[in-house]
Amino acid sequence: MVAVKNNMRNIWIIIGILIAIIVIGLVVRVVNQQDDLSQPNVSEQPVENNAVVAMFEFSETEYDFGTIKQSGGIVQHKFPFTYNGTEAISVTGVPTSCQCTSAEIDKTTLNPGDTATITVSFDPNLHAEPAGRFFKTIKLMTNPAIEDTPELKIWAEIDLDLGADAYKLKSHTD
Repeated sequence: MVAVKNNMRNIWIIIGILIAIIVIGLVVRVVNQQDDLSQPNVSEQPVENNAVVAMFEFSETEYDFGTIKQSGGIVQHKFPFTYNGTEAISVTGVPTSCQCTSAEIDKTTLNPGDTATITVSFDPNLHAEPAGRFFKTIKLMTNPAIEDTPELKIWAEIDLDLGADAYKLKSHTD
């Protein structure tokens, strides 16, 4: 009988220790969450299309040209934005994911509150593209570099009205 009481007492002690560990863990978690909430993350701001872009507020981050004719020539779209950083920043480049896409920015030094525009150009007749709808990307590179580099995206589908022989860049097998 004494052995049973000792075993029950030991079980209650173990249960008490487990409850204490759980409570301490929950308290630590709540304190950490309050610390996270009290320090706003100024490097990320939600914008249209549910995109999260570091320090830059774009009116849009994607544009769909729809179906464009191969013979239609270069198409362009402008992506205006506001720089919401706290210090001046330099734009060092706006690289694109493909040679058929180029991008230019109208202002390379941005102060807090400045607005600027990235103009993206796409040549539907430079080289063969994937069949159907596809996209190309554009990044905004800065100095100092930022953690969440903004990325823009253009979509298109090409009507091959000129045919594959009309591409400006010929494949190595031509």
